[in-house]
Amino acid sequence: MALGGTIRGKKTTLRLPAETDLETYNRWMADMRVRRAHSVWQEPAMPATWKERFKETAKEKMDVLWSIDAEGGLIGFAAGSFWSVTESGFTLRQFVIDPEEWRKGYGWDAALALHRYLFDYLDLRRSGVEVRADNVAGLRIADRLGYAEYARGHEVHYRDGGYVDEVQLFMPKETWHERWGATEREYGPVAADATR
Repeated sequence: MALGGTIRGKKTTLRLPAETDLETYNRWMADMRVRRAHSVWQEPAMPATWKERFKETAKEKMDVLWSIDAEGGLIGFAAGSFWSVTESGFTLRQFVIDPEEWRKGYGWDAALALHRYLFDYLDLRRSGVEVRADNVAGLRIADRLGYAEYARGHEVHYRDGGYVDEVQLFMPKETWHERWGATEREYGPVAADATR
């Protein structure tokens, strides 16, 4: 797992995870509010097994995991995968905010900072995200960022006696720059003749 560096938003910081974070991750994975909104990251959710899985996951070269802090404490995590060396992209698979911290703007702030890092700092060409169709907050953040639906898995997730679709969303770098280039650029665009 590529342990991404530190990414700072206005309210949040995405940072390298620590083993001490796993106990809190475990609590979130057992929370039914989180389980309804997301696929659970690693089952069974037990701290003892998570330590081993954390070590195994760290060996995956294309995966990345950040813990998310706000106001001096752990409030979430983000996990995803880079596509490949030849395909310049990233898929966000997990984006969890502590349910006790919902509706405080932390999810939006962390998502915006992460995408600024992906598109402005890493200069990736595209980004994807997988969201359950009834995850209203996740879909709202994705829509606000500029994602568009490109695929839908029907009745992918079973819970509460029924099935829920999975929505796959896509955003190219051009959309990011059109929507956020004027306000969220950390670095100015490279001049066309700079690479000569």
